[in-house]
Parts: sequence; structure tokens; C-alpha cells
Amino acid sequence: LGGISQRRFVFAHTNMKLLAVELAWRTSLTVAAFIVALVLGVLTDMPGKDVMWQVFYWYSIILIITATLTMNPSAFFNGKSVGNSIWREIQQLGKPKEDVSETKAGTKSEAERSKVGFWLLMPSAFITWIFAKSITNAAVLGGYYGVLGGVGYGGWYISFWSAALVGYYLRTRHGYRSLTSAVDKLYGPAASLCFGLALLFRLFNEVWSNTAVVASFFGEEYSTEWWWSIGLSTAVPCIYVIMGGMRSSLFSDVLQAFLGVLLLVSILGIVGTEMNGLSNLWSFKPPKASGDVGSGETTERGWLPGWWTLFLAGVLQGSTSYPFMDPVLTDRTFLSTPRTMLLSFAWGGAIAFTFITLFSAIGIYGCVRADAVKNGHPAYVAAELGGAAEVLIMLVMMTSSLSTLDSTFTSVGKLFGLEFGGWLKLPGDARKQRGPLRPSDEEHIGAAHITLARFFMVLVGIAGSFYLLADTEVLNATTVSGTVVMGLGPPVMLMLFWRYASSAGATDGWAQSPLAFLFSFWTGVVWGAFYQERKKTDALDGFELGEGAYELLLGVNVYGLISCIGACALGFVIDQLVTPLTPFARPRPSREASIEDPITGEHIWLDKDVDKGSAQPIYVPGEGGGITCSA
Repeated sequence: LGGISQRRFVFAHTNMKLLAVELAWRTSLTVAAFIVALVLGVLTDMPGKDVMWQVFYWYSIILIITATLTMNPSAFFNGKSVGNSIWREIQQLGKPKEDVSETKAGTKSEAERSKVGFWLLMPSAFITWIFAKSITNAAVLGGYYGVLGGVGYGGWYISFWSAALVGYYLRTRHGYRSLTSAVDKLYGPAASLCFGLALLFRLFNEVWSNTAVVASFFGEEYSTEWWWSIGLSTAVPCIYVIMGGMRSSLFSDVLQAFLGVLLLVSILGIVGTEMNGLSNLWSFKPPKASGDVGSGETTERGWLPGWWTLFLAGVLQGSTSYPFMDPVLTDRTFLSTPRTMLLSFAWGGAIAFTFITLFSAIGIYGCVRADAVKNGHPAYVAAELGGAAEVLIMLVMMTSSLSTLDSTFTSVGKLFGLEFGGWLKLPGDARKQRGPLRPSDEEHIGAAHITLARFFMVLVGIAGSFYLLADTEVLNATTVSGTVVMGLGPPVMLMLFWRYASSAGATDGWAQSPLAFLFSFWTGVVWGAFYQERKKTDALDGFELGEGAYELLLGVNVYGLISCIGACALGFVIDQLVTPLTPFARPRPSREASIEDPITGEHIWLDKDVDKGSAQPIYVPGEGGGITCSA
């Protein structure tokens, strides 16, 4: 072959063979999809003839056919692009073999290419939090409070900034590579288990609440068509995330983010045409009822009072606890470089808030058609508009549901495959101690961890779908679940100010404090449980703050957060002053061996005399310097 590198030729030849196999099965899947569509649409009476079902079906097929297929931990859990593309390998076939310096430069270039960039992370963060349930809630609240209903619900979107800032400081000041590993190190395995259960509670809620919204467009509740849509909207994201994990989720999110914005603009255009200008829509005021809504006795026109109460409740939850129970959001704060992540979340949060606020227009238009408040459900508005507008609104719901669910299943896989699976002795894990695995621990992640992740994706998807037999109140997935986990905020914030031991085994620094986490967490759970049962008990009477329908939500979260802060402080004091005097004394954690450079994401080793991968280094606060090594 003369000057051609034999290694590159063999590698490229192998890749070409793999590409041929992959194209073969993707082509076969496409042909099978056409056959199934033909059978459903022509030969049977199943719901394949309806335009919305056809759109749903083909959109799903496109997502599955174009999904990544990988068993590489870096791609499956971190979303990285691993290795050179086939085209790059062909380009390099005729090049002479590189020397050592070129090889190092090439490796760095490959690492740069593998990173998750701004234009991948920003739209992914944005669209994964445009839940189907969220835009439904925004529309419904638009029917209560007008455009301010969308603003009120947008209060929860401050979560983007609070999650990003916590992730940034944990990475660049403390050296953590995941939120769960930080909780496990500073608060112990019992806290880590409770934290994992809180994450599971959130992910489980995301499955049923988002599929229920999509199903409302395809049939009456619990009808055959309704269950068909539940199954399809659950199975499709589960399938393509099982194939490629985080990598599949990120790339499908980019497509769906673009499509979601395009659809929203189109819908607003249709509604604006119907109203002879959007300004007429925003200025509309429905008739109020003198008594209960629906009494028919009208006195004046205007929206219901109390939007600001909902807004304050959302801001309070979003800034202190809500984002930390949602791994769909927090998992992404550990992707890309810290600076890129921060910018991605800042822009993604702003776009998501704007999207949610504008979607309240759907609820307002529903009230225009009914000439009454509380008529903003998107399914009702879509049916009123009919035609192309109905399909467009359904597509927005479908896009937001699938993008949320693929991220949900990705986080389910990480939770069970790494964070719970790290406690098991699975093949490939060579660590001496058990505990949660981080996505960056690629040398300890094997095929068994990916298989375990895939198994629980399917299990949670099935369980979440069957839960619809018990609860279909989608707003509960935000208000109740956010209240139940309000106790996460104080211990997470405390981590940002943690004082570490100067070295492993040293007696300075703070002792591990499980009671700080557990006291706060279970105090929040008690408040949330009472709020869940508020219609069956008067235990929360007198805790209302603000006005309107959400005054109890705000009051419970204000008083509950204060009590969680007090419980966290009490547990912390006990662990620092009392527990060390007993046989149950806890270890004093030392700082992680390295932190991340904010711009490059490279490791900065805190002890100049410690090698990469060695024991915990001695860290002297206030001293600069450090050795920067390639990540």
C-alpha cells in the first residue's frame, strides 16, 4: 500500500463494513414501517387513517430510524461523539503516518470534537423542559389569568439558572462530576438512597403526566384510541433512547427544539389571523362570574386574581429545590465545559420562559371562543380551531412529550445503571469500594451497566403508563411533586459552602452529615404529603399566603422551606458536635483530587505532587496554581 497507513486502512475498512450492516437494518426498518402503515391505514379499521395518527406514526419512525446505536459508555451516558466519522477516516487513508507530536495533537482534536457544544446542549436543555404537561398547564392558566398565567407558570423556569449555577460551582470549585456523587460523599449512603428515590419519583411522574397530555388529543379517557396513543408515545422515545442513550436524546432534542419553535410561531400566526391581530388577543378580557365560575351571573370583565401568588410559588421552588429533583435538568449541567454549560442554560432558560409565556395565548383564545374564563385546555382549543391548526397544536404536544420522555428515559438509565448500579458488583467495575458511579467513570462502566439501564427504562415506562389508572391530574406533577421535595434545597445549597478536611484522615473540616440531609428531606416530604391530602384534611388551614387558587401552595412552600432550613441546621449541628462523641462518628470528607477549568473543562490537579488518579490531595485554601492536564 506504499505510504498508506495500514492501521487506518484496516480501521476504515472495518467501519465501512459496520456502516453497511447499519444501513441494512435501517433500510429494513424503513420498509417494515411502510408495510405496517399500509396495513393500519388501508386493510384494517384501526386508527391509522386519521391524519393526526399518520403524522404521529411517521414522526416516530423518523426518530427511531435516525437514532444513534451504541454500547460505548461515553456516548450512552455522556452524550459524546466517540471516534472519527467514516468520512474522516477515508480522507486520512492516503496520509503518511503521523509522528508522536501529531498524534497528540490529533487526540486533542478528537477530544474537542467529542465535546457536547453550545448548539447541542442549549436546544436540548430548552426543549426537555418544554414538557407536554407544562405547555398544557400554561394554556390552562392562560384561561385563568390571561398572559400573566403563562408568566406565573414561568416562575418555575428560574430552575435553569439555579441548576446551572449549582452545577458550575460543584464542577469548578469542588470537582464533582455528578450531583449524586456529591450527595453521597458529603451526606453518606442513606442520603444518597433518599436522593435517588426522589429522582425516581420525579422521573416516574414525567412518564404518565406527559403521555396523558398527548393521549387527550386522540380519544376519550381510557378509550381504545387513548390507550394506543399512551403506548406509542411511551414506546417511541424509549426505543430510540435504548439504542443510543444520551447521544440519541441530545440529537433528537435539537430537531424537536427547532420544530417546536416553528410550530409555536405557526400557531400564533393562525390565532392572530382569527383575532385580526395578536394585540386583540392579549387585550381580551372575559366576563367574570359574580359567584363561582359557571354561575352565569356576570358583573364585569377580567381575569381571575392571584397569578402573582402562583409566580412566587414557582420562583421559590425553582430557586431552592425544584431543579435538584429533576435529573433531566441536572444531568445536563455536567455536560460540555462549565462555561459552555452556563451559557447554554442561560439562553435555554430564557427561550423556555418565553415559549411558555407565549403558549398561554392558546388558553386565552379558548376563552375568546367560549366568552368565559377557564376554557384554555389545548385539546378544546384545537378542536375549536380544527383543520391544520388542530394538527399543529397536536404536533407541539407530541414534540414536547417525546423530547421530555427521551430525556426522562436517559436519566432513568443513568439512575439505575450508574447511581444504583454502582452499589452492585457488576462486570467492568474494578473499584475497591461500592457507591454511585459517575458518567465520567468510563473505565469502570461495562456492558452490564448499559444493559441494566436499558432494562429499567422499559420497566419505568410500563409502570408509568399503568399509573394512569390512578391519577391523571397533570398539574399535580408540578405542584405536588415540587412541594414533596422542598427539603432538597437546604442540603444542596450547603454543599456549595462545605469545608473539607485538609487531607484524608485529617480532623479539620466538616464531618459527613447524613442527618442534615435526612432531617431536611423528610420534613419536606411531610409537608408535601399534607399538601397532597389537602382536600381530605384541615391540617393546613391558616397557612395560606397571597390570593386566589394557589394561596395554600405558596404558604405551604414558604413555611415548609423555613422548617426544612431549620431541620437541616439541626441535623448538621448534631453531626458536627454530638455524633463525633459517639461510636457513630462520621468521616471528614477531603476535597476531590481535581476541579474543572471553567473554559476548557480540563482537570486542574490541586496538589502539584499528586499524579492523576491518585489519592485525595492536600488542598490549601487560598493558594493558586495547579497542574492542568488533558481531561
